[in-house]
Amino acid sequence: MKRSVGIFLFALTGLNAAFAQQRIITAGSAITETVCALGDCDKIVASDKTSLYPESIQRLPSIGYRNSISAEGIISLRPTLIIAEQDYVKEEVLAQLSASGIKLLIINRTYTIEETKKLITQIAAALNRHAEGTKVIARIDADLAEAKVLLKKASSTPKVLCVYNRGSANVSLAGKETFGAILSYTGAQQVFGDVSGFKPLNAEALIAANPDFLVTTSSGFESIGGADGFLKLAGVSQTPAGKKRQIVAIDSLMLTNFGPRVGQAIKELVMLLHPELATRK
Repeated sequence: MKRSVGIFLFALTGLNAAFAQQRIITAGSAITETVCALGDCDKIVASDKTSLYPESIQRLPSIGYRNSISAEGIISLRPTLIIAEQDYVKEEVLAQLSASGIKLLIINRTYTIEETKKLITQIAAALNRHAEGTKVIARIDADLAEAKVLLKKASSTPKVLCVYNRGSANVSLAGKETFGAILSYTGAQQVFGDVSGFKPLNAEALIAANPDFLVTTSSGFESIGGADGFLKLAGVSQTPAGKKRQIVAIDSLMLTNFGPRVGQAIKELVMLLHPELATRK
C-alpha cells in the first residue's frame, strides 16, 4: 500500500511539474484574458495582435493577426500548448502545428454568457485550474445578479444601436452574432437586432430607427474624435442619441470579446443606458 501511494504521489508531482513548465501561446483576446484570469499569465510566451489586456501581454512577442499567422513563427517560440479561437488561425497552419507535436485547444466562440462560461471551463480544464475557473464564473454570475437587481429598478427600455468604427471612414452597425448581443442582458432594445454581423451604417436607416443611445468601443470613440466626431456622421444628429449626446463608450475588449469581464461590461451598460438609476438609491 505504501508503495502504491508513493507511485501515485510521484505521478502527481510529475503532472504538476508538466503544467508548471507549460509555454502557452494564445490567439484571441477572450482566450488570453481567460488564461490570465485563471492565474497562468506568466506561462504565456506570445499572443496575437488583439490581445491587449492585461497590459503585460503587450510586452510579449506577437504571432500576428489571423491570415498573417504562420506555423514557422509559432514553432520557433517552442510552445507546449496553443489555445486559439476557432477559425482564427488557418486550417493549414493548425495542421502544421499539430504535426510538429504541439498540443492544440481550439475553442468555438459565440456571443452568449453560457458560451463564455464554457470557454472558461474548457481552458481551466486544459490548465488544471478547475477551482480558479469556478471562481471566475462565480464573479460573472455575481455581476449579472447585480445587473438584474438594477434592472428591476429601471423604468426605461431604451432603443440602442451598437456601432463599430475605426475613425469616420469605417463605421458599421453591430447586429446579431457580434458584440451587439450584449444588449440583450441590459434591458435595452437592440436597434437592427434582426441584422446579422456587421453592416455599413446607413444614414436613412439610422434616422428611421431613431435610437436613444449609441454604444461603441472606447478605441472607436477616441478614433473618431469623441461625441463631436459621432455627431458629424450622417444622420446621427437627427436621432435622440445625437440630440442628447447619448453616445456611450466602453472599454473596447471588455465590451466586445465576451470574456471574463463580460459581467462587468453588462453592469456598466445597465447604469449608462438607464440614467434614471443614478438618481435612485
